Formats: sequence, C-alpha cells, structure tokens
Amino acid sequence: MPPPAPPTELVPWERAAVLLSCVLSALGSGLLVATHALWPDLRSRARRLLLFLSLADFLSAASYFYGVLQDFAGPSWDCVLQGALSTFANTSSFFWTVAIALYLYLSIVRAARGPRAGHLLWAFHVVSWGVPLAITVAAVSLKKIGYDASDVSVGWCWINLEAEDRVLWMLLTGKLWELLAYVMLPALYLLVRTHVSRAKLTLVLALATLIAAFGSSFQYGYNVAAINSPSELMREFYNETYYDRTTDYLSDFSLTLLWSVSVSMFPFGGLIGSLMVGVLVNKLGRKGTLLLNNVFSIVPAILMGSSAVAKSFEMIILSRLLVGICAGLSSNVVPMYLGELAPKNLRGALGVVPQLFITIGILVAQIFGLRSLLATEGGWPILLGVTGIPAAVQLLLLPFFPESPRYLLVQKKDPTAAKNALRTLRGWADVDSEIEEIQQEDEAERTAGFISVVKLFRMRGLRWQLISVIVLMAGQQLSGVNAIYYYADQIYQSAGVNTNDVQYVTVGTGTVNVVITFLAVFVIELLGRRVLLLLGFSICCIACCVLTAALALQDKISWMPYLSITCVITYVIGHALGPSPIPALLITEVFLQSSRSSAFMVGGSVHWLSNFTVGLIFPFIQVGLGAYSFIIFAIICLLTTIYTFMVVPETKAKTFMEINQIFAKMNKVSEVHPDKEELKDLPPATLGQ
Repeated sequence: MPPPAPPTELVPWERAAVLLSCVLSALGSGLLVATHALWPDLRSRARRLLLFLSLADFLSAASYFYGVLQDFAGPSWDCVLQGALSTFANTSSFFWTVAIALYLYLSIVRAARGPRAGHLLWAFHVVSWGVPLAITVAAVSLKKIGYDASDVSVGWCWINLEAEDRVLWMLLTGKLWELLAYVMLPALYLLVRTHVSRAKLTLVLALATLIAAFGSSFQYGYNVAAINSPSELMREFYNETYYDRTTDYLSDFSLTLLWSVSVSMFPFGGLIGSLMVGVLVNKLGRKGTLLLNNVFSIVPAILMGSSAVAKSFEMIILSRLLVGICAGLSSNVVPMYLGELAPKNLRGALGVVPQLFITIGILVAQIFGLRSLLATEGGWPILLGVTGIPAAVQLLLLPFFPESPRYLLVQKKDPTAAKNALRTLRGWADVDSEIEEIQQEDEAERTAGFISVVKLFRMRGLRWQLISVIVLMAGQQLSGVNAIYYYADQIYQSAGVNTNDVQYVTVGTGTVNVVITFLAVFVIELLGRRVLLLLGFSICCIACCVLTAALALQDKISWMPYLSITCVITYVIGHALGPSPIPALLITEVFLQSSRSSAFMVGGSVHWLSNFTVGLIFPFIQVGLGAYSFIIFAIICLLTTIYTFMVVPETKAKTFMEINQIFAKMNKVSEVHPDKEELKDLPPATLGQ
C-alpha cells in the first residue's frame, strides 16, 4: 500500500488571498440575492438565472472558506463533505454560466420565434442542479472525493490523489465543464454580436458564395497543382507525339523548353485575364463576368481531356493559356463579387472563402494526382479535364443568384434591382440604410465616372491604397510560397521519407493549408486583417530563417531534416493565415466602386507577374545560393511586415466610405468634403460639370 500523501504546505499570504477572495465572492452573491428579494421590479427571467448562479457561487465560496480554515491533513468526514459541496457548487456554477449565455442568445437571436421561457427555465434547473448532483453523488459513493494534497488546491479536499482514475474524475467534477464553458461562451457571444449588428449569413448569400468560389476559385487552385504529378508522363507524351510526326525524338533542350512553355502559359494567361477584368466587370457585371469566365474553363477542359486521343501537345499548351485566363479573371472577380455582396461584418470572412477554395482545389488535385489514382498513363488526360466540372456547375446555378447590388445601383443606375438584390441577400425587407450607404459612395464618385488604370496611378487621393495593394500582392508571391513547395519534396526525402511516399506527405501539407485557411474564415472578423497579415508574414519570415539554418546544417546534425519539415509546415500555416487570403480582400475594401475594377487589374497583374518571376528565376537562385536562397524570401517577408505595420490600417467592420476617409488622411487630401476624396485630383472644370 502506498504511503499517505503528505499534507499540503500552506503559505500564510496564499491562505489570506484565498480567504479574501471567498469573502468577496460571498459578498457579491449576497448582494445579488438581497437585490432580488428587496426589489420585485428587477425579478426578470435573466436576473433570476443570475440569482441561481449567485447561489452556486455562494456555496462554492463557503466550502473553500471552510476548507482553508480547517487546513485538512488527511481524509475525514468533513473533508469529504467539503469536497462534495465544492464539487457540486463549482460544476453547477459552470452550468448556470452557460445557461445564462444560452438564454441571452435565444432571447436576442431567436426572439422572432420566442423561446418558451417557462419550459426553458425548468430545463436549466434540471441540468444545472441535476447533473452536478448526480456527478457528486457518484463521486462520493465510489469514494473518489477525499484528501487532495497536491499543489493544485490550498488546503481543501477534492479528488483523492490515491484514486487510479483521478484524472477522469477531475475532468468530470469540474475541468470538463469549465472547458466547455470557455468554448461555448465566446461562440455564443460572437453569434449574438453578429445578430446585433444586423448581419447574418443567409442561405442565399451562403450559396452564392459557395457557387462562385467553387466554380471559379477552386479551378484556379486545381490547375496550379494538377500538372505537377503527371509531369513525367506528359513529357513522355510530348516526346512520343513528336516522334510519331517526325520519326525523331525531341532533344533534351527542346523538350525542356516545350514543357517550360506549357507550365508558363498558366501565369501568362493569368496576367492576360487580370488585364481583362476592368472592361468585363463594368460591361457585364460581376456575375456576368463569372458566367463568361466558364468558357475559359470548359473549352480547355475538353481540349486537355482529348489531347492524348488527338495526339496533340499543342492542345495542352493552348489549354494552359485558357485556364490561366480563367484563373486571372476568377482571382480578381470572385473577391470583388463576394466583397460587394457581403455586409460589412461578414466581408472579411466571405473574402477569405475564395482562398479557401483555392487551397481545396490544390488539395483535390494532389489527391487525384496520386500515382494510385489518375497520375497514370491513361489517367492524366482525365486529371486535367476534371477542371471543367466546377465550371459547368457554376454555369448552371449562378444565374439564379443576385448580381452585385453596388454594381446595379452605381453603374447600372437601377435602384429597384439593387434593393431587390439586397433583400434577397439579407433576408429582410428594410435595406434602406445599406442603399443609402451605397448612394453616398455613388454621390462621391458620380463626376469621376470610371477611373482607368492610368488615372489611378495619377490620383493623389488613391496613392497609399495603390502602393499598399502593390506591396501586399508582390509580397504574397515573392515571399517564397512557390519556392517552399518546390523545395518540399527534397526536404521530405532528406528526412528519410520514401520517394514513393513523398506524394502522401505533400497531400498532408495541402490538408494543413486547407485547415488553416478554413480557420482564417472564422478568425478574420475577430482579429482583423492587419493582425493576420502581421502574424502571417512574421511567421513566414521566421520559418525561412530557421529553414535556411536547418538546410545548411542537415548533413552535420542528424535531426535537422525534421526541423526542416517543421519549418515547411510552419511556413504553410503562416502564409495561409494572412498573406494568401487577405491582399485580394483588401483591394475590395480600400477602393470605391469607380476605381475598384482598375485596382483589381493592377493587383492581379502584380500577382501574376510576381508569380511568373519567381517561377522563372528561382531555379537559378537555388543553383547559385542553395539553402541560402530562403534568406531572400525572409527579407521580403520582413520588409512586407514592416510596411504593413507602418502603413496598412485595420478595415474590419468599417464601411467602404469610412475606409476611404482613413486613407484620405494618409494621402493628405483635404477633408472639406470627405465623401469625395477620390475626386480631389480631378480638374476643377470637371468637378463643376
């Protein structure tokens, strides 16, 4: 039999602090009970719930007070009684805390349906008193409550330390319910706050978001990764096709050049698509452009799917150009469309959804590209042709959803259509306040008309917005995300991963990317854009620095390859938090309607040029600098972090006009008419028209 646990050594100041906290807790509970007894007018249901919480807290304070005064040295009947009372009171307190939060949520958010308060109150009593009582009786009956000599408690009794399953009972008698309260309270608070701000994710808005992102952004991600797995098989197809035509094989240089052209056609098409954004979104609308964009996906899907049968690698090269145009359009139009559909306090969350579907597209391509699935001699044309399926789904379903209300009101001058679109998206009839906000933006820009890319670069009132977009878009691509993926396979192999198993580790990395981007959807409205950008670029900077050291020392220290894998995953997490999803969202937020399409053209062009540049020069940097090439990316991440900290403001929960006024001060534009900041640099004659 093990020796009895030694008595807990009590420090006088610790005992005094606990006794004082017990007295204050009892005093507060007593005041609430007295208030309820003396003033009948204050006996609302919510305050009655608070009364029961106060009773539980009073019992808890009394039991702790007795326990510290007694200074138990071993198990006794009063030790068990004190432990049982504190267990019951603490557990009940957690339940009543959650009950109050749940009642407020039901009363505020579900007020239209009206909670059945009487039945609900009885349910709270049964759960908040009954469950703790049952747990306490079971613990006492099974002799789990006894003398606790650990440093966790200060002289009182709780779970007997000699019980073999003491951890389980510690969870059941308090910690589990405490953790549940910590999870549920913030969740209920966020739900209540979202409702109070009159913004909710309606079914129409949710479906429009999913269809737009799946039909467009998903394809972008899918086509980024789909060509990687079957690359060797496709090279063989190029060579054999050329041989069938000429009875001669391609030279190594010619084959490499032909493959490089096939790969580079995608970012080149992306650049072309970005340059088409301004004209198309103003002529066809946001939804109309997305519908047209499906042509640039369905046609190349058919071409790539039939390229092997047709014995034509030219069809693949042309298709890569077309899907690049599709990606260039979707990477700009989808964030614009969703940003204009969303209410201000959901704009960030919905703005991250396109990036989420890009990561899902990459992951799906990695899974389909496993050598046991479609990365086979007969399967790679199907792998490339799958990209047409999301486009077909969007082409069929998106016409049933609203066009951007801002586009309808500001550019089409159709207030009736704009109101109907808003009512459909919001789920209520009163949209006058939002229409008024859009009209203010329209009034501020009416004289300016469409702001072209040339005018965008000339306008002082848009200077810092434009610089910020260029810096963030360039930082997103030049921070080394493509290089990390390029180097990842080599890092995994150096850590001892079997060559054939590297593909599965790559899928695991893609899964991490999806999970973190999914998390960003929920935290962006809580932490804000600026915090996630700073956090993301900082993590990437640190990961690149440590990765450089790990790669340089991996031949000298045995565990360095594992540190390299950790750095790759850490980098992916950091990039998915902020640098990947937020820059495109900020373009929607920091520019008003007349300049937004041109801003997306600039941002998209920088994005694709930077992407193309990294793909072109990184192999040469890697040959010249080896492991130290990541120092360059670390410096870029650091500079982008510094710029974000010094310049980029927080845009969370602000209207487009409020954000515009923040930048007006940064641009040192006169605020005599703060609603016309984008007009300040126009000639006086133009303003007078």
